[in-house]
Amino acid sequence: MRDGKGFKLILVVCSCLLSILFLMAVGLDLTYSREKKIKLRFYYHSSPQGGQAKFLKAWIDKVEKASNGKLDILFFPGASLGPPMEAYKMIESGAVDMGCVVKGFYPGRFPLSEVIMLPFMGFPNGEVGSLVYWDLYEKFQEIRDEYTNVKVLVLYTDAPAPIGSNKPIRIADDLEGLKIRALSGSPTEILKSLGGYPVLMSTGDIYTSMERNLLDGWMFSWEGCIGNRLQDVTTYFTTADTYLSAMCVLMNQASWDKLPADMKKVISEHSGRAGAEFFGKEFDRFTQLGMAEISMMKGKEIIVLTPEQRNKWKDICRPIVDKWLSDMKSKGLPGEAVLNDAQRLLEEYSN
Repeated sequence: MRDGKGFKLILVVCSCLLSILFLMAVGLDLTYSREKKIKLRFYYHSSPQGGQAKFLKAWIDKVEKASNGKLDILFFPGASLGPPMEAYKMIESGAVDMGCVVKGFYPGRFPLSEVIMLPFMGFPNGEVGSLVYWDLYEKFQEIRDEYTNVKVLVLYTDAPAPIGSNKPIRIADDLEGLKIRALSGSPTEILKSLGGYPVLMSTGDIYTSMERNLLDGWMFSWEGCIGNRLQDVTTYFTTADTYLSAMCVLMNQASWDKLPADMKKVISEHSGRAGAEFFGKEFDRFTQLGMAEISMMKGKEIIVLTPEQRNKWKDICRPIVDKWLSDMKSKGLPGEAVLNDAQRLLEEYSN
């Protein structure tokens, strides 16, 4: 009997030990599952040396830190995953999880959002432009409808774009016949109205085209100029304040839906209005750095349009605004309401 009881006791002890080991293994597995990083691929179209790449990476770092290491966002700059004209499709299809989309590569795709890019609106900087853009998105369902099958994280703009050239541009007539790289939509129409020939091309091709005299100039941000070293192949920089470029950070909807609630919260806290303000301020910071760097270079000239010339350019480009309003009306879209609200918000944020 004693031996029988002893044997049973050994069985009970062994059973308990096995149960403890099993629970420990399950616990370790659950801990591993909780701590396993969620990898997300982030697409970016331009130079990794530019200011925008740096503040996008800074935003990514902030999000990763706030996630306590649970998110691992892999940054792919330099259009290494595909051309900027394919960015929206890559995000929508899930080829990448998130990324930057430049509206100017998508003619007609974001009709109401183009209000931000209309000529000579008077935006003083990227911060104001970004906040206005986000507020319009929140107010108008018709603008939100332009972003289908994706999760909108951040809407933002750069600072007013200069015109870089190897011929001084001081008056409208100086643009006559010049081949200028520009985005589609309003920037293209601005150049046409002023007598230039707009050329749509990826940012990575501008330098070589300037170097080979295939282009006479470009309309691009100061940040983008420095990031792509365009100052090395450009002599004159005209601060015409023609337009703002509109951009966004989008996420694949399925990738968003699969995120745990706490990770959605982390990303959301760094997106929306907070993201617009952060990106806008960073664009302004890199704009100032870019202008300062170029102003110190020998043989370079920053040309500031006189108030008279600016007003003349604005008058020449007014039909672009009128046509946009007419197009929106013909499509049944509230273009006039959106433009009026944009101008109201612009004045509000500029004061």
